[in-house]
Amino acid sequence: MSKTRNPMGWGFVEDAIDKAELQPILDVMAPLLGGAPGPARPAPGPGEVTLASPAVQPPEALASFVTTDHDARLLRAVGRSFRDLATLRAGTPLAAPAAVATPRNPQELADTLAWASDAGLAAIPFGGGSSVVGGVNPEDMGDWSGAVTIDLQGMNAVLGINERDRVVHAEAGILGPALENALAGSGLAVRHYPQSYFHSTLGGWVATRGAGHFSTLRAKIEDRVQSLSVMLPDGRTATTRPLPASSIGPDPNRLWCGSEGALGVITDVRLRLVADPAHKLSASIGFRDFETALEATRAIAQAEIWPAQMRVLDPFEHMVSTALAGGSGEGALMILGFEGEYDVSHARDAAVDIARAHGGTPRASGDQGAGNWRDAFFRQPYLRDALLDHAAIVDTFETAVPWSAVPAFYHSVMEATGDALEDVCGHGGVACRVTHAYPDGVALYFSFYAPGEHAALLTQWQQLKAAVSEAVVDGGGTMSHHHAMGRDHRDHARTEIPAAFRSAIRGAKSALDPSGMLNPGLWFDD
Repeated sequence: MSKTRNPMGWGFVEDAIDKAELQPILDVMAPLLGGAPGPARPAPGPGEVTLASPAVQPPEALASFVTTDHDARLLRAVGRSFRDLATLRAGTPLAAPAAVATPRNPQELADTLAWASDAGLAAIPFGGGSSVVGGVNPEDMGDWSGAVTIDLQGMNAVLGINERDRVVHAEAGILGPALENALAGSGLAVRHYPQSYFHSTLGGWVATRGAGHFSTLRAKIEDRVQSLSVMLPDGRTATTRPLPASSIGPDPNRLWCGSEGALGVITDVRLRLVADPAHKLSASIGFRDFETALEATRAIAQAEIWPAQMRVLDPFEHMVSTALAGGSGEGALMILGFEGEYDVSHARDAAVDIARAHGGTPRASGDQGAGNWRDAFFRQPYLRDALLDHAAIVDTFETAVPWSAVPAFYHSVMEATGDALEDVCGHGGVACRVTHAYPDGVALYFSFYAPGEHAALLTQWQQLKAAVSEAVVDGGGTMSHHHAMGRDHRDHARTEIPAAFRSAIRGAKSALDPSGMLNPGLWFDD
């Protein structure tokens, strides 16, 4: 049975958290929210949201795949960050695309870009709409009279599977589950599982340099792109050659990986695959505190054992995750996963031995810690939506730093976030987990929870976002390890990009998109 995309929240309407599932979470959150939250105020219905957009009339030749329908424009007006969902509830006219195009082939995409250019409209490429950094919002349009959002999900075909090279060639609009399902029976797999897996596309992964759930063995998507094709505003197509490696100048694939649709519309990708793993083993290991668990994580990463997955939850993150899954947990928790074509027990045992040597206590077989976290992983965005009904501010930010900065960076950011929550909201809590580990550093993913006010949610969020962003920058962390830059990170991200490179990107923008019509307002404008 097909499910309904939620125009006012994350994911599917049918998967929203109900009252019975929410109550244990409210009990855990009550101290952080200054007591039991008040009655829920559900999001308005889609028809209650006023869209602010200039009127346009697509030409008849495009009528089969371009629409100005209210609900279609609403669904693509924002991503799915806390800011986006609070904006949907604000009761003020919402910036939205003037039209939505869903081209089904390259010619219809070219026709859309030509019409947008002639009509004075910007164009915003759109994958699954799961951006949490303002990457698809029609804001900062400058001199453009409006925008047409180009939903690439109409271009979702698998164009070929090369089993000998272990490469799949697919159109950019294919969703994660459909791409994985297309490989059934081939002995190959994608094994790229971001939290947005059910609601994100191949092109979106590449355009944002996303990372997946299997976070040490094959983390960042750009390392798996063999080649890609991009359509430019004038209808030209640029295609990189499918090669295993090259030293002919800078890698052209990397120009478009992470470009967020501002340097061209990614139309198709050749993606490196892995063997469908025949062997899978996991382990969960408890630690008395997060700092000890971090040292064990560093030791495992630097031993180059390469677990497919290595997540570490600090005590508060562990408690919240297990509560969402109906359990309970204390202390920090490390979750290890190993998989491959051959027996992985030796690698699993070696990693557990290192963790044990650093003070970890392996959980007994059948322990539910790892299972609880996996169950909670895809539910967490739905939890945020349910808490938003109660005016709770629930958001995340992620970063990466060298090991030499850990744990000082962790403590400074935790302290700064806690102080901001106290100043802005009076109460709150902050949690952290390791999502990705490398020999030279680690990605830290922070979550914070605080009581808000329905009438002031956006203002409160802006104050908190500014405080945590400054803490990350001051500590030397990146503004985003895997969520991309978007409009929300743009200003603070400047500090980590050399001025000469910003100038080079502006030069590439001028050459590839001379009029600046693709996702304007996104890149570095000095």
